[in-house]
Formats: sequence, structure tokens, C-alpha cells
Amino acid sequence: MNNLSDIFNELFSDAFRVSVLIQIVTLGFALIFWVVLSKLLNLEARPWPLERRYKYISAFKELANELLLLFVLRTFSLALDSISGVAGLAFFITSFYGLCLFSRFLIILLKFHAPIAVVSKFDLSVLRPAYVIVGFLSVLSQISDLPSLLASPVAMVGGDNFSFNDVLLLLLGSYFLATGTALPAWGLTWLAANLFQLSKPAIRATELIIRYLIVAIGLISILVIVGVNYTFLAAIGGGLSVGLGFGLKEVFSNFISGLWLLIEGAVRPGDVLLLETGTGEDPCEVLELGMRATTLWRDRDNVELVVPNQLFFTQQMVTYSGVRDRYRRGQVLIGAAYRHPPEQVIAILEAVAATVPRILETPPP
Repeated sequence: MNNLSDIFNELFSDAFRVSVLIQIVTLGFALIFWVVLSKLLNLEARPWPLERRYKYISAFKELANELLLLFVLRTFSLALDSISGVAGLAFFITSFYGLCLFSRFLIILLKFHAPIAVVSKFDLSVLRPAYVIVGFLSVLSQISDLPSLLASPVAMVGGDNFSFNDVLLLLLGSYFLATGTALPAWGLTWLAANLFQLSKPAIRATELIIRYLIVAIGLISILVIVGVNYTFLAAIGGGLSVGLGFGLKEVFSNFISGLWLLIEGAVRPGDVLLLETGTGEDPCEVLELGMRATTLWRDRDNVELVVPNQLFFTQQMVTYSGVRDRYRRGQVLIGAAYRHPPEQVIAILEAVAATVPRILETPPP
């Protein structure tokens, strides 16, 4: 621990060197100059040539101020280098920002070809946190001995020593595996769908299977790289098996049921089902078919129902959205007094039904 304390002390002393502070202050002045200049130029609000003709120009227009910032940072770094001859940190921060800006261009391009929701989630949950983490560690590597700090032991579990590097890999690797598999899974599914002509239910099932495979392989790889004892892994696997057999039986059953429903395609988003409740049968529309539960929408009170996937295997359901056609018969029970002639009652009901836009003329009501 004394070694770790010495490394931190050296880190703080290196961070407050005069040459480092001068570069940070210079970049601070560059940011202030950029804020003033961006308000004066107002690049994003100005009309650009051919922006109405080409969609890419209009999309890249939102990065105008970021490009201006890159130019300002580069200019101030060059000026500092010419005056003092010490601008390594400033050049590094400018280059790293340029790399981040390049990735912004790639994200905009991806939004034209991949689902916007998937790309946006990847950008917010994976790419931007990665910017902060990699940027912070990279700046530390410029002003201090980062490898020595990461190699320092911080914990001991089961006779194994874990360093900063191991802990970061476990925490950050698990986070990025949990949040960053949607876009790679979509890409692999798109490739498989074009190669094998998969149906929509099969595409959804394939995407989820690929995501879980990536997470499983990634977690095992992280544990192997960190050097976790194989006996410890076997104990965890045995505990999970017992948990699945007893405490998590229902969760595991719903997981398998959801996977089977996705592959089979018996229930699809957009289908209208008759769901049995305590008050009778309610027509509900399928919004989303998940791995544990299915989300239904009930029109009469505008609520969403979360139904376990097992229900579709244990209960008979009527679907109003079959694959043949979407024409269905609906019936309404009407009571009339005995003194009213049935012919007149039927004629009035048929006339009223004919005024409803969704009622078909053939067959007549």
C-alpha cells in the first residue's frame, strides 16, 4: 500500500507541474475564444450550399461548431508550441478530440442505415462514456506513470491479487457488454437475414440470441484475462445452476418461452389477442415481445399489460390478426321490448351499423 500511496503522490505532483498548468490554461483560453467565436459566426443557423439537396450536408451541419473548436484548439496548441516549445499535452488533447469528432461523423452516417434508436443508445450508453474514460486515462498517461498505477494490487479474492487494471476491466467490461451489444448484434443479424432470408420473427430471435452470446463470451473472456481461479468459476456456475433450478425457475422458464415464441412467430407485435381476465375476455394488441414477458396494450382503458411468456403456452388464446387476412366478425347483443316489430329493429340496427366507417359492405352487417 505504501507503493500505491507513492504512485498517487507522484501523480498529483506531476499534474501540478508548471508546464502542465500552462498547457491547461492555454486550452482554457481556447475554449473561451471558441464560445465567443461560435456565437458570432452562428454556423449551425446559417444556410449551407446544397443542404436542401443532399441530406448528408444537412446532417453534418450540426457538427459545425465542433469542427470550429477543433480548429481553435489546434491553432492555440501551435501558438503555444512556437512560443514555449512545450505543447505535448495540448497536441494530445487536440488529437483525441479530433478522433472523437471523427466518431461523431460515423454515428451520423450510421443513423442513415441502422435503426436510429439502436444507434442513439449505442452513442449515449457506450461511445460517450468511452470518450470520458479513455480520455481521462490517456491524459493521465501523458503526465504520469499510468502503467505502474494500473498494475498496483488493490484487492485479494480467493488467494488471487487484483490490480487496478483488473478491477477496471471487470467493471467497465461488464458495463459495456451489458449496454453495447445492441448495435453489433443488429449488424450481425442484418448480415444473417440477407444471407439466409430470415423471417421477421426469426430476425428478432436471432438478434437476441446473438446479444446473449456476445455477453456470455465477453464475460468469460474478461474473467479469463483477469485470471479468476477456475475453481471459483465452477463454484459460481454450480450456484447459478441451483438458483435456476429453484429460485429462478420461473424466470428461466419465461426466458425459454420467449425465445420459442420469437422463433416460432405464433405471437407477433401488432397482433390483436383475446386475453382472458376475471371479467371476461379483453382484446389486447401486442406491443413488444420480450425475453421474459410480453407487453400488451388494452384499448378500452388505454393501459399496458405485462404478461409472462409462459401464459401463451398454458392458456388458449384467440388471435384477431392471423396470417391469412385481417377481416374479423364482431357481434353486439341488443335487447328490445317485445312490442317492437323485429323487422323494424333489425332495419334500424343495420342502418346504424352501415354508418360505421370500418364496417364492410360485403358481407353486409
